[in-house]
Amino acid sequence: MAEKNSTLRPVSIAIAVITVWLIVFLLSFPILEKIYSDPTQFLGNRMSIENFQFLFLSITFIVVGTLIAYIVYLLLTSKSRAALIAGESMKWLALSRDQFRRLYEGAPIPYLTLDAKGEIHNPNNAALRFFGVVPEEIEGKVLFSFRAEGEDERASRLMQFYNSGVALNREEIRMVTKSGEEKWVLLSVFDIKHPMDEKSVGLASLFDISDQKRLDQAKTQFLSLASHQLRAPIAAIKWLADMLLSGDIGELTEKQRDYMTRLGNVNRDMIDLVDTLLNVSRIEIGSLTVDIGPTNVQEVCRSIVLELGPQIEKKRLRIDERYNGLFENIQSDPKLLRIIIHNLISNAVKYTPDEGTVTITLVDSGGQKQITVSDTGYGIPAAEKDRIFTKLYRASNVRSLSSSQGTGLGLYLVQSLIETLGGSIDFVSEENKGSSFTLTLK
Repeated sequence: MAEKNSTLRPVSIAIAVITVWLIVFLLSFPILEKIYSDPTQFLGNRMSIENFQFLFLSITFIVVGTLIAYIVYLLLTSKSRAALIAGESMKWLALSRDQFRRLYEGAPIPYLTLDAKGEIHNPNNAALRFFGVVPEEIEGKVLFSFRAEGEDERASRLMQFYNSGVALNREEIRMVTKSGEEKWVLLSVFDIKHPMDEKSVGLASLFDISDQKRLDQAKTQFLSLASHQLRAPIAAIKWLADMLLSGDIGELTEKQRDYMTRLGNVNRDMIDLVDTLLNVSRIEIGSLTVDIGPTNVQEVCRSIVLELGPQIEKKRLRIDERYNGLFENIQSDPKLLRIIIHNLISNAVKYTPDEGTVTITLVDSGGQKQITVSDTGYGIPAAEKDRIFTKLYRASNVRSLSSSQGTGLGLYLVQSLIETLGGSIDFVSEENKGSSFTLTLK
């Protein structure tokens, strides 16, 4: 296109010059004719008519000849100048492609291009170092064939996304190198067009986060060990406090009983915190055991409501239990399911103002077992809904409430546990109107 424009430019200039010259000539022709036919009326007798006419014709021929020569020059040199411009353009294009190729090859982050089947082409040097291979050992191989053991389901899901044209952005997955070393990576794949035939290909990048994962695992293991070691002294404190309150070793004064009750409440919160930390650490290091057996969901919910009775009475909350005779004998892990439901109901009680309502509903919808806990509480700000299940998150609109001190781990634990059981969790919420969390059991 640039070459075509360069060719047409001299022709356009020549046509413009001719057009302007003709217009000027036509406008001045009557005056020139009078001067040529009778120059004495303009010049007097200083020059003979024959000499003037000769001079006039000579000047005219010189001007016209110069104009014609310029036009011929433009036409004759148009192709060579177009070729010169095109050559310069191709030179810059080749230079740009060479610079891009060097940047791609020398980039510190592993890059690969993928065809429609997910097969690897043109891996850069960082990608070859990452997998510990030479180009022949990786060219044409499907990217997800390098997945680590246990990543089959995740790799299959990511491949489906890729085949559907969905961009993959910083997806965590374990990959294995030629030597058998497992590495955690953040995988991103973006759709690009081929410059020649416009075929879609994927540009994949691999960001190695193995060191970060190992550090996180070390911190999790330390947390698990610390939580486990804390359980024994906290349990001993609870036992001693209960024994003092029972009066087995002597009656307490009213003031002593009040202090011991407060101590018991603080101890209970510490036990809940340690149990939560221990469960989170077990999930993250993969040591959480699942024991599937007969589970009565109604009985689990009733026991939780009974346990939270003092808080419910203090806030004068209404508990609406809609069990509908369902889920009295389902297959699940009763201990883990109790932790999940307890977190949801206790959150509803904690974040619902006085005289509000908490509703627990069991529904069997199209074979899907659903447990919904709804409240008329403070709700979740719209801008923060994407973070609701992240670790250490607490909604900004409840952080200042003295009655809502928490760890920010409850919903993170709930989502992790329900997914461990093969289920899922969803929610709807509106600030200052309440929230509704729905568990879907496997």
